[in-house]
Amino acid sequence: MKILFFEFALAVGYDDKQILKEGSLMYNTLLKQFLNLGEVITILDKQFIHRYKINNNLTIVEGNEHLENILEEIIKNNYIDYALIIAPEEENILYNLTKILEENKIKNLGSSSNGVKIAGDKYLSYLTLKDTVKMPNTYLGKYVIKKRDGCGGKYNFVNENYIIQEYVDGETLSVSLIVGENKIYFLSLNRQFINNGFKGAEVNIFHNRKEEIFNEVKKAVKKIPGLFGYVGVDVIVNEDIYVVDINPRITTTIYKLHTSPSLAKLLIDNKDNKVLKYSVSGERFYL
Repeated sequence: MKILFFEFALAVGYDDKQILKEGSLMYNTLLKQFLNLGEVITILDKQFIHRYKINNNLTIVEGNEHLENILEEIIKNNYIDYALIIAPEEENILYNLTKILEENKIKNLGSSSNGVKIAGDKYLSYLTLKDTVKMPNTYLGKYVIKKRDGCGGKYNFVNENYIIQEYVDGETLSVSLIVGENKIYFLSLNRQFINNGFKGAEVNIFHNRKEEIFNEVKKAVKKIPGLFGYVGVDVIVNEDIYVVDINPRITTTIYKLHTSPSLAKLLIDNKDNKVLKYSVSGERFYL
């Protein structure tokens, strides 16, 4: 079995330390699992190659900013059984890389380009889901933000590259799922530690509203065509359950999400349309 697997930040040498840290946690977790299943082809920036040379079943291709060209060349020169790409939705990065897999008829373990296009755009997601599940009110357009009692004409300007979203107070949770052709598999409910960004999580928590949360998340996921494989859904829970974001890709939570069989095996079985049977445990972690 030959699996193409890479993570964007490590492949291009991204210079944001926080993103590199999260990328490394996701990549290292799944790389180990994929190597237990077969041969892996990966893309790494030259500064990271030395970390992974010790893996016998790993073929490393040197990466750079021309990632799409590198991906096409790998596909041209290798027979690939399965592929999984971890990449941001920003600037259509994940969308464009996924399109290459589709155009070359590679078995993608993740969401389709259509699923990425909708779920990866926070405003498109809002328009798609707002009549199905509760979501924070979300606005797109040109706005100025002023201090209520400000003076001197001071303001911040927001353009169409940003959304303005209602603040909802409550528990910040996430749901980890595997989405199949005909079934959605619940993996875990997780508590997120948010402080001006994601700072960690407690994975696979008990919650007396777990079933209710899962049912709301299922409604949202079913509404977006093309979601497949691992999907992470961010929710806020108070008296109500709000769906905030749908991530059509691997999320950092998998670092301490322990499944038997492994998540990598579950993703491959899911692609092969097998019924998934598994057990789950989790741990708390901080970045």
